Amino acid sequence: MAELAQQDRDPADRRPSWRRGSRIEEALATLKLSSPIAAGLLAEVGMGVADYIMAGKLGAQQLAATGLGAQLLFTFHLLPMGALGSVSALGAQAHGANDPEQVSRVVRQGLRFALCLALPACLLVLLMAPLLRLSGHYDPAVIDQVSALIILGMPSVPAVLMFTVLRNYVMVLSRPMVAMVTALIALPLTVLGNYITMYGHFGCPKMGVAGVGLTMSLVQWVQLLVIAAYVFRQPVLRQYQVFHHLLKHDRRIFTDLLRVGWPIAAGYAFESGMFMAATVLIGEFGVATLAAHNAVLNLTSISFMIPYALSQAATVRVGYAIGAGAPAAARRAGYTGILLGVIWMSCTAAALTFLPRPLLGFYMDVDAPENALAVAAGLTLLPIAALFQLVDGLQVTTIGALRGLKDTRIPMVLCGCGYWLAGLGSAYLLAFRLGFQGAGLWWGLAIGLMVSATLLVLRWKQISDRLVDRFDTSALAETM
Repeated sequence: MAELAQQDRDPADRRPSWRRGSRIEEALATLKLSSPIAAGLLAEVGMGVADYIMAGKLGAQQLAATGLGAQLLFTFHLLPMGALGSVSALGAQAHGANDPEQVSRVVRQGLRFALCLALPACLLVLLMAPLLRLSGHYDPAVIDQVSALIILGMPSVPAVLMFTVLRNYVMVLSRPMVAMVTALIALPLTVLGNYITMYGHFGCPKMGVAGVGLTMSLVQWVQLLVIAAYVFRQPVLRQYQVFHHLLKHDRRIFTDLLRVGWPIAAGYAFESGMFMAATVLIGEFGVATLAAHNAVLNLTSISFMIPYALSQAATVRVGYAIGAGAPAAARRAGYTGILLGVIWMSCTAAALTFLPRPLLGFYMDVDAPENALAVAAGLTLLPIAALFQLVDGLQVTTIGALRGLKDTRIPMVLCGCGYWLAGLGSAYLLAFRLGFQGAGLWWGLAIGLMVSATLLVLRWKQISDRLVDRFDTSALAETM
């Protein structure tokens, strides 16, 4: 594979001046890698929107069941996907070190890791409906529909996880376009599948909410087959032979994937838990405040896809440089990804600040008298969300840069402290004790993200500077 390693290196890596490359060159490389990822993530958001819109046409009960069932399934997609982020970190360092054999081994063990994660995730999915019944907080009719959705959607779990491994693989080899194409294929397939299964067209029985789960499983397996076919047929990717020897266990690499990956999954759990808790708590302040909260949170979630894509690109770019023994280039790549994330979030923060009514207009009729309270609450939350966006973009891109160094445990602890102690702690104090209600809750979220972002940036600076200093000291010793 030596010739392959030279053929398939990132174009920037082949230049003799790569280690001395400019920030502009690094920014262009990061944008080239992250743009298809962002487009694919936005298409995935579109699939969720399609589920909600089409379920809403069946009635409020069906919409509620779809939202709850889809959120439960998404949780059991998200947490294992976080653990599989280790494939990008290890694969990028191997690729940067010009070691294609190691890249192949990482991807193979990543596929095995995905299947190991899928089994407990599926078992936990099956427990959700009985647990909801025991809670006594939900209408039995809603639980019946949720149960049907998650049972039929359960086969999507292994497909999503194996797709994630292959998506990380093509990212490492700077071929992210296929991931975008599969998501763009999946979006209309989701709409078509829902139309057929939910509403009972083309001879299919009318399945209602259960159709969302069936469509989800079918579409996720289509996505997996498309990207697997691309990996198998694309000449360079095929030479890595990632589908060979899948039954062979490599204990060292598998353990490394687990060691790097589990803190990423825990970090995802901390963050998603913070937002779920905030949504539950804000319901205490009335329907209007809850509606405004959901609208603003959805706006911020959509814009978050861009720095999230930049974060994944930063992991790969930093990993390339570390694998190639160029810590100064790794530091530059990390700071470039962080800066790009802040620039994007500054633009969205400006939009939230100066265009609040048009943005709320996507979710509600801002001129309707019956929406006056929700609109007023939204206008209060949007300026806070602007600050929230800035620090959210800063923290997620810094996390991505740290993953490129395989540094995940300390960032997990820092995020847990920021999200839960500083974030939810101050949110509860401001909202309930000091009487700021919904605005206080959002100020708490912003404070939590600000604390975690500050700690993560300090961590990145400490480690990246230390690596550069060690390299400079070693280089000086060799010349003496």
